[in-house]
Amino acid sequence: MIKTDVVLEDPLSEKALPLFATKLGTNHHSPTQFAISDGAWMFKYCYMSQEDRRALLLGSSQMKAGVAVNNVLQNYYSDVIWKFGPHRKLQPSFNTKEKNKLDLINDEIIEFKNYEPVDEKDRQKKEKYLDEINSVIVNGFAAMDGLFSSHKIVSEEQISIDQSQSNLLLPIVGRTDFRFGNAGSGSLSSFLSSTTGIVELKTTWSKAGKLKVDGERSFIRSKIPAKPSFNHLVQCATYAAKYDFKVPVYLVYLNKDEYKIYDSNNCVDLTVAGLQRCFKVLCNTFRRREKILGTFEELGNKNQIIKAAAQVIDPNFDHPYAWSSLPRELLIEAHELWDQI
Repeated sequence: MIKTDVVLEDPLSEKALPLFATKLGTNHHSPTQFAISDGAWMFKYCYMSQEDRRALLLGSSQMKAGVAVNNVLQNYYSDVIWKFGPHRKLQPSFNTKEKNKLDLINDEIIEFKNYEPVDEKDRQKKEKYLDEINSVIVNGFAAMDGLFSSHKIVSEEQISIDQSQSNLLLPIVGRTDFRFGNAGSGSLSSFLSSTTGIVELKTTWSKAGKLKVDGERSFIRSKIPAKPSFNHLVQCATYAAKYDFKVPVYLVYLNKDEYKIYDSNNCVDLTVAGLQRCFKVLCNTFRRREKILGTFEELGNKNQIIKAAAQVIDPNFDHPYAWSSLPRELLIEAHELWDQI
């Protein structure tokens, strides 16, 4: 049920954008943008349009399996899930689904089975992850039961950090997997604003290995990381910054064998000081990019700004994953932009 009488500010509706942002058609930063190198970021988020980027979102078995796990847990635990309503505006939707674990699992596994792999390797991954997904979900229930207790849960909420909370010209925007608050009666606005913790969920899946003699692919068992990924910590820091670092953030990793919850007690980077350090790194990265683009904002148009900026940005074409999602024709355009064709 979509609640339509809640008036909320759109975090992407900025009244005043810097000139470079207006010319380039960009209006925010995100933790996803931070995770890739400067060159790939400029090509994907300045050179390419949003429509171009969406057209590339073919997905992968790993991504689809992770989404399935997330959906099961959100549909089971959440009291409110933010969803796109009319005109693609996010609105809080009360979660009235029947919360039967087996039904929720079966529904998502059926959805995952309907996913069409992009190639033969992806098909082999899909088959492997169909064997793992139920165990991953079970470990997710075990992890979340210990965290949520009797709290009220809100999922998929979009947060925005504006100039009042950072030194950036553009806001930083993200969406939380789970935000929990105190249970109890009250207005919808008071319920939505009650926050005592944030949970970021990550799943790990077996990695594809070499092909065997019989043509089947070997797989390497995934492990929970001994320490969290720095990109994941930066994502957590973004959510913490929204609440002035006064709300704890829990980073949960799941695989088919186990789960692990990182928090301020077992990870120094999830303490207040650690999260503040990670957020500073995030802001420094985005501020550098803003200054580079701002240097050339007086040039005539979008293409001139991008071409000039490319002369001072290393494309880092050897990055292990930043360019991997682009088809050959776009990779050729990228190399032409940097005169490396």
